[in-house]
Amino acid sequence: MLSRDAEHLYWLSRYVERVENTARLVNVNSELMLDFPGDKTLGWKSIVGTLDNYDIYSRKYVTFKETNVLNFIAFEQANPSSINNCLVKAAYNIKETRDYLPASSIEQIHNLLNDFKSTKVKKKKVTSTELYRLIEGSQRFFGIINDNFTTGYPFEFIRMGRYVERADMISRILDTLCLSYRLDQTHDFKTLEWASMLRNLSAQEAFREQSKGEIERGSVLKFLVQNKSFPRSISTCLGQIENSVVSLPNNKMMKNAVLKTINRSFVANIDRYDDKQLHDFLQNLQKRLCDLDDRIHRSWFLLHS
Repeated sequence: MLSRDAEHLYWLSRYVERVENTARLVNVNSELMLDFPGDKTLGWKSIVGTLDNYDIYSRKYVTFKETNVLNFIAFEQANPSSINNCLVKAAYNIKETRDYLPASSIEQIHNLLNDFKSTKVKKKKVTSTELYRLIEGSQRFFGIINDNFTTGYPFEFIRMGRYVERADMISRILDTLCLSYRLDQTHDFKTLEWASMLRNLSAQEAFREQSKGEIERGSVLKFLVQNKSFPRSISTCLGQIENSVVSLPNNKMMKNAVLKTINRSFVANIDRYDDKQLHDFLQNLQKRLCDLDDRIHRSWFLLHS
């Protein structure tokens, strides 16, 4: 296949996964803020930080009020990672690769985009119902791909993009949650945050089944970073990336980089890290994921750049 088409499929997958993860993050934070005992703007500020958008946000808004943050994350044209912009970019990439994709997957993306555009016209604030619809719609797209797509190079670029994006977002959420940026937190609220984290990733049942204990920092971290069976753990994401890499040609540079990243993740005694150690570990992981993205570009997409 053409390297141009491979890149479009990779980014199509990343943008759809980003829509789902962003919708999850906002939805769970909205629920969490109902029980937050302090200044609620701190919770909304942390979301902007998780998405690495402080600079862009600050050019337009002074405070981190709920309505401002929701509008910025959902609709803001100047925000390259807003849900609306991600859907527009997904639609563009699907247009460029429509010959590779099941017709129902193309229709699914267009339906998601059109529904969300109608939300923007009708109101300024996106609701939890619409966020759930985005989550379900994104999952439906990947379900169509998995059930109706023959394995081969196009499938591997879609899978690789999905799990690079997922691993990056999970590491960002963990990093934001684990840093001690709220000095007045109570123990009860910290526990609530970890429960919220599991809910964000639809991990409550799987965690309870494997941990057999109460929700606490170390066990949640170990589960979300190193568990090999949970689909949204960083370990599983890296394993899926590795599966795609070994199935593609010209993969020597990528195989070594993925293996190093996997090994670094498992060596860590992450359940014993303090906030600084955890922050350093997650920052290093994010750099390695950026390096993987760069290597993917150089290995398979550079031919048409």
